[in-house]
Amino acid sequence: MAKTIKSAVADTLEDLAKGNFEKFCHQLLDRREAPRVKRNRVENKNRLQIADVLVSHFTEEGALRVTVDLLKAIGCSDEAETLVTEAGGGN
Repeated sequence: MAKTIKSAVADTLEDLAKGNFEKFCHQLLDRREAPRVKRNRVENKNRLQIADVLVSHFTEEGALRVTVDLLKAIGCSDEAETLVTEAGGGN
């Protein structure tokens, strides 16, 4: 049974090394496409809170797409592929 997208995103973020999580957050804030995430929604947040921000800001399907794109941008392609698999293959 596939995990919910929110759960899969949270698990993926929890598995990132601290440096990669910081890069992920930086890339999230640096996105040029709308809707953009405000700095105060990301700064000083833990991995579970960032998963909540992603889902509430982009919807579940959008959160999956954005998370996969950002993971690839920071060189975490394996984690991106695992996320897609755990979330049920939708991308």
